[in-house]
Amino acid sequence: MAGTVVDGLLAGVAGATTGVNHGTPKKGGKLTIALISDVPNFHKFNGAQGKMDASGFCVANALYDPLFVMSKSGRTALPMLALSATPNSNYTQWTVALRQGVKFSNGDPFNADVVVANWAASAADPTVGLAIRPIIAKCEKIDTNTVKYTLVIAYSTFPVSLAEQQVSYMAHPNSLAAGFAGTPLGTGPFKIKTWQVGVESQLVRNAKYWRSDAHHRKLPYLNAINFKTIADDNARNQALQAGDVDMILTQDGGAIANLKHISGINYVTDVNSFRDPSVNCLIINTTGTMNQYFAWAGQFTAAIGLPGALSYILKGQAPPAQVQFADWQGTKGAVDPSTLQWNTKLSPVLNDVTIRQACAMAINRTTYWKVVDGMTGVVADGIYKKTSRYYKNPGYPAYNPAGAKALVQAYKSKNNVSAVSFVIDIVSGNSAATKAFSFFQQQLAAVGITVTSRPVVQSTLINNVIYGTYDCATWNQFGTVDPALNYVWFNSFSAGENPPSGLGMAALPTGTMIAGAVNFAHLGDAAIEAAMLNALASPPNSAAQVGQWQLVNSTFAKDIPYLWLDTTVTAFAARKNVQNWISGTAADGVTPVLSPDGGSARWDQIWKS
Repeated sequence: MAGTVVDGLLAGVAGATTGVNHGTPKKGGKLTIALISDVPNFHKFNGAQGKMDASGFCVANALYDPLFVMSKSGRTALPMLALSATPNSNYTQWTVALRQGVKFSNGDPFNADVVVANWAASAADPTVGLAIRPIIAKCEKIDTNTVKYTLVIAYSTFPVSLAEQQVSYMAHPNSLAAGFAGTPLGTGPFKIKTWQVGVESQLVRNAKYWRSDAHHRKLPYLNAINFKTIADDNARNQALQAGDVDMILTQDGGAIANLKHISGINYVTDVNSFRDPSVNCLIINTTGTMNQYFAWAGQFTAAIGLPGALSYILKGQAPPAQVQFADWQGTKGAVDPSTLQWNTKLSPVLNDVTIRQACAMAINRTTYWKVVDGMTGVVADGIYKKTSRYYKNPGYPAYNPAGAKALVQAYKSKNNVSAVSFVIDIVSGNSAATKAFSFFQQQLAAVGITVTSRPVVQSTLINNVIYGTYDCATWNQFGTVDPALNYVWFNSFSAGENPPSGLGMAALPTGTMIAGAVNFAHLGDAAIEAAMLNALASPPNSAAQVGQWQLVNSTFAKDIPYLWLDTTVTAFAARKNVQNWISGTAADGVTPVLSPDGGSARWDQIWKS
């Protein structure tokens, strides 16, 4: 879910020549790429139901086509399966014209019914739906080749989401059915041959692919493409060096720094991309509760012993006060450092902003950047890089261990406790994650905070964060060509107002805000919500739009839902016989697009010499 609908969408490198070849492509051959992770279940691998991180986008870009792709500058959505998107006067409805004549790899046609089916599956999905329902109210067929999206909010740059988010990928409707256990079908350049989850997915050329290059040569050039899962960053580098794979994706700073020592390869990073990068951070459970929106919706009825408030609202009744308070605070707790399980009998510490501030002041981000990430990327103080048009110094706390120690001591005195401790979730089997935790442990111990690690596989870490059964977790997210794509990850609702703008829980203290379903830090802030809605309704690239997104970043610096570290650098590295892997084009075969993008190259235009 860290990448569901948003995350890890990575831009190309301006002016780069590595990976570009303008010679005559050689047809045939097989390309093997080592990725960082795999999906839990390939049968449900599509934009409507998948849980895509950077590696997931790699595979999806081979199997599916998106509705749009982004221009090389990251400013314009260019046609792919869709030809155009036209808004109404206030950006709440968008009419999308679709390309005609495209077929799925089994020969069935792509049309408006397909787009509507994909939207319906997205809205119904228990995880993906949480990320799109706050934005898209419905998608309806106008005619065979036209659909209309009606939005929940005004959204002036909505076509970007149909290019950059996983819901842009169009799967065959049959593969969206409940209980589907077959092979996913797309309109993309390749189709599935075999898939052993966690090991390797093998795809072969889609002979029915609709695209050609600028010289009218049918795409893709390759006959086959294999994606191998190699979770450890050093092992992935070694596989490339040994020639076991042709190409790798990596986001580990140390592994990227070591690429320059591998002979016979070329590599590129997205350090100078046109987009704001994803950010390495520690995400914090700021409420010390399980997901309060889920409790409101009734998903934790067994845990709190009461139904969610929504069940009463749907019947036209006011939820009883005891239900409202149970939804709000009934799942408060912390991860037990001895059992590593969520325990509602424990008192959280990270729900106190002064402890979050102390953590921010205790961690030397510059040292982390040097020691842990090998000086890859840059030190981060928010969701924008300093060269971004959205950047204005947000005032994130500077490294100040003495100040941090004083805040910890004050917390102990105020709450009459002798220790401050919490648990950090990290990815198991990853040497870089273990190294990073050791750094955090040392830095926080110096100011009087004890931390314990909870090593889990990536899918478990993500699920812990989704459901809120975590204190703190290693994370990277929020990289986009447009900050509007982050709205759903930061939004919150007024508890006291009635739906749809609020949650109908008037018994709670005035001004209570409850985080949206996929606001995983649980930060409910009225100022952030207002700023985002103002930005989304403002004309693209306007001063009003930019100023409101700057306000969001500066508010984070005060609330500290994330402990920023440094920018996530993504690198692709390939052996020198791999050609044309960063010069993808839009549907016309000519116009350059962001490539790599979404952790993925345009696989249809790669060839091997």
